[in-house]
Amino acid sequence: MIWLFDLDNTLVNRDAAFAVWAGEAVAGHGGTDADLAAIIAADDGGFSRKADLARVVIDRLGLPDDVPGTIELFRAGIRDHVQAYAGVLDTLDVLRGAGHAVGVVTNGNSAQQRGKIARCDVERHVDAIVVSEEEGVAKPDPRLVEIALERLGVADVDRRDVWMIGDAAHADVAVGRAAGTRTGWVSHGRAWSGGARPDVVAGTTRDVVALAASPAHRR
Repeated sequence: MIWLFDLDNTLVNRDAAFAVWAGEAVAGHGGTDADLAAIIAADDGGFSRKADLARVVIDRLGLPDDVPGTIELFRAGIRDHVQAYAGVLDTLDVLRGAGHAVGVVTNGNSAQQRGKIARCDVERHVDAIVVSEEEGVAKPDPRLVEIALERLGVADVDRRDVWMIGDAAHADVAVGRAAGTRTGWVSHGRAWSGGARPDVVAGTTRDVVALAASPAHRR
């Protein structure tokens, strides 16, 4: 099997890292709980426009009117605090130990994503990493999956032998479907509301992998 994983909130807890940074920033600038709530809401789980988020941070914390500087401020905060989910890198090692190929397919800024990957020591647990900014194409465009399969040396593999696993319905599940792979959605306790359900749904990445690897889902 070929296993492709999203990075943020799939292998590493990006939202928790942002929340820790935001809490520290609010406390350090004398902000309130309402300021913290507004900043976290504006982040939208990492999917908001970075300039829009920066504007909320500037306005709420009274920072200098420097959008690029504020973007780097919260990006650095995320890099400083991000951690891999407990046991998830061990799961990748188990897959590779069983002879499966494992890759990361992530949208985002190259320096930011590579920084998170380095801090969490992801690279030595996978066989390939594909970052959207480096390739000029982003999920849900299926070309990003095709690039990953090429990097893994399995460009011609039957797509039914490929799993795309992630937490974002509009990016991870959508790109898997567009590329013809099977799909696993990491729900983090949310209810699925994106139309036809993915092949596998579970609360954590490790649980998604366990279900996907079970006899019920073997081809």
